[in-house]
Amino acid sequence: MNVFDRKAKTVQKQRSMLNADHTVFDYLKEEVGWRVADRIYDIKRNFTAALDLGCGKGYVGRNVVRETIGMLQQCDLSSHFLDVSLKSDDVPTCSVVVDEEYLPYRDCTFDIVLSSLRQVIWILLVPLFFYLHWINDLPGTFKQVHRILVNDGCFMGSMFGGDTLHELRVSLYLAELERKGGFSPHISPYTSAQDLGSLLQRAGFNMLTIDVDDMTVTYPSMVDLMWDLKGMAENNCSWSRSLNLNVDTILAASAIYQEKYGFTKVENESEVKCIPAQFQIINFIAWKPDKSQLQAAKRGSGEVSMKDLAKLDELMKQIENLRKEEGAELPKMQKNIDELQKTALKVKNIADKSEGDGNSKHK
Repeated sequence: MNVFDRKAKTVQKQRSMLNADHTVFDYLKEEVGWRVADRIYDIKRNFTAALDLGCGKGYVGRNVVRETIGMLQQCDLSSHFLDVSLKSDDVPTCSVVVDEEYLPYRDCTFDIVLSSLRQVIWILLVPLFFYLHWINDLPGTFKQVHRILVNDGCFMGSMFGGDTLHELRVSLYLAELERKGGFSPHISPYTSAQDLGSLLQRAGFNMLTIDVDDMTVTYPSMVDLMWDLKGMAENNCSWSRSLNLNVDTILAASAIYQEKYGFTKVENESEVKCIPAQFQIINFIAWKPDKSQLQAAKRGSGEVSMKDLAKLDELMKQIENLRKEEGAELPKMQKNIDELQKTALKVKNIADKSEGDGNSKHK
């Protein structure tokens, strides 16, 4: 099912590049792009070949270093973005125009794929930046990423979550309902963290790590927020979108926004009215299965219950008390001590193994 008008999204991105000050609107994507690149350091591995899927202006690529990435390929739907995309001074980088819904790469090409609020793919390790939220066939794209990754490859990225711009969504809904008696979508639908996890598992990924960051940005008014969204090329491109929003509805929505969510802050010794805009960022890391990865033990194979991990100190105290006990039968006392020591040793081994796994390459 096609939810988004891909041609409209391409036009929006190209139009945003016509602004002489287009870099002014990159503050959000630059911050998330840096965070995605920083997360690569958490994985103790060097990725030979990486794909930056939906690279935009190089929000992720400019922050990678040779210590983690050997070679990077940046791809994006817009050639205008690729022309101005910044590249790392430390990592060899090439650029290519690619529609992220149809990845023209061979199987097992990359070690990592990256995407951050656009669309980024690297082989073996794959981070997503801020572009996945504009893809119609998200399950199909995840399967393609899975295909182009090598075994034990990593898919890493960030995308907008379902609570993004909920203040704007509510304000427009109430204003249009009051003025027109109905409502048309002005903000594109986003994916929830739960749905994202299910989609990644269905695509064949395992060892998923998903967390959510809430970023709040302050604007003077709702109009300033909408202007910035247009400058970011993050305006709505769903097929069911309304092609116009009249001034009366905008003014009403702006008043509702200020009334429900607005606040005042002191700036230059004077009070200034502001509004908050919440951006929910879903961060994820997923791995392509491989025999070298840690496997779960068979059900029922455990010899010690995990609940005993907290009882190690107690077991040691019981052993010490038995040794100090006077008048106890020596054979019986020694038997009890041996059993407690055996249990304590198993518990300690489990605790040590859990700590060691935490420092593995999939930390």
